[in-house]
Amino acid sequence: MGLDSGDTPLVLLCPAWRRWGTARAVKQNTTILHSRADNVVPFADSEELVRSSGLPASALVEVGNDPSAGRPGAAGGDAGGVQEGAVTS
Repeated sequence: MGLDSGDTPLVLLCPAWRRWGTARAVKQNTTILHSRADNVVPFADSEELVRSSGLPASALVEVGNDPSAGRPGAAGGDAGGVQEGAVTS
């Protein structure tokens, strides 16, 4: 989140923004991929990040159901496949 990506859109996977760094918002044109089954980074943290950044609810996309999706070496390391539609709160 503290990355200077210029105009390039960001895609974040299970962002642990509460645990690391000081950023509390992301830029517009950011998409967040997160599993509700994540047992490390709470899904609610991503919902809050979307709200605090002023992003539309469609910026948060629920993926898979593997608690370790996206973690290196995990069986679900491909984020479990993106499901159609966005998560709404």
